[in-house]
Amino acid sequence: MDKDNIVPFPGKLKDAIGEAEWQRMQGEFYLDCFWAANGREPEDPDELRAWLQQARQFADVDNPFFRGWLVRRLREQD
Repeated sequence: MDKDNIVPFPGKLKDAIGEAEWQRMQGEFYLDCFWAANGREPEDPDELRAWLQQARQFADVDNPFFRGWLVRRLREQD
């Protein structure tokens, strides 16, 4: 993503970041959500997966919570 402080429209965020970075950001979002709800890291991927299904958290641009989190994280990287 360019360093010019311009955030692309939500539908173009994934394209602007690239697939590998997008997947890394999704994973970080899921871990942040788990930590915020439980005060600890998940013991294993299965615990995280079960919690995500129960909490119905999705790291995609249709989720305004994820969009806000993503924009904040991208600005922190600059």
